[in-house]
Amino acid sequence: MACSECGAALPEGGSCEDYFHELLALESTVPGAAGTVPHFLAVASYNLQHPLGFMPAALSGLRRTLGDVLAGRAKIDDARKRASAGAEGATRVRRRADSVLSDEDQAMLNAWPRQWPMTVLDVCRAQPEEYADRVRVWATAVATTLGDATAAR
Repeated sequence: MACSECGAALPEGGSCEDYFHELLALESTVPGAAGTVPHFLAVASYNLQHPLGFMPAALSGLRRTLGDVLAGRAKIDDARKRASAGAEGATRVRRRADSVLSDEDQAMLNAWPRQWPMTVLDVCRAQPEEYADRVRVWATAVATTLGDATAAR
């Protein structure tokens, strides 16, 4: 069985969310990782690979921020400020079952990748000393795959 959003192999009765919790448990063993760039890269990568729970505008903002952090154009404080600004007022970040999307937003989600060269499963079983590097490679793969999908549209 495979995740319908990212393509990761799933055990019977398992989910990518289980892998994500495993990743966070691994991160908790890495001194100083929580709340830093590796944490942001991990959360952003996971969320971008599981887009169906998010509004398209939130995904677009997260995608830009991920690219900016990877390229050194944004620091972790910038990422936090952007996330806060993106959720101000009545702006929805999470998508509900009754959310109505524009044709443009629906087209964006339809074109979103469903197969990725690397997923949370490839990172959650890393050794603690490999965590930061593995997360950066994963985030770079996510950014590249999204760039390629956009170029193909």
